[in-house]
Amino acid sequence: MTTISAFLFCAVIVAASLSPLAGTGAAANQFNSAGMWSAVGMILVLYFIPFLVYMLGVDAMRYVMAVLCGFGLLIHLSSAGFILMFSFFSDHLLSEVIFVFGISLAAAAVNVIWFVAAFRSGAEKTSVNTLT
Repeated sequence: MTTISAFLFCAVIVAASLSPLAGTGAAANQFNSAGMWSAVGMILVLYFIPFLVYMLGVDAMRYVMAVLCGFGLLIHLSSAGFILMFSFFSDHLLSEVIFVFGISLAAAAVNVIWFVAAFRSGAEKTSVNTLT
């Protein structure tokens, strides 16, 4: 679930750099620019360092990852809201940014599913693995 979330977060950055959102300001990333690739690289580092520590057996890292997942949820939902406002109050149609909007909502949904999967009880984890 963490890798899917990281992939969707990177996809939001790349899709936004291909859309009219890339022209919204001086700090906006253009496709295939150094800024876009540094943003994608930073996202991957921020996802996979805590994930690697968790995979090494530090169970408390799950709570650190939950905080980061909460930040991601906030980012994706606010991005979706910004994209809607951008399409309503600019010369650009919603159809020009609907792909970025959809990826943002998908990433938010994956983050919610991550919370459910990460914090379900031990009895629920074992009942999923049994066939009877």
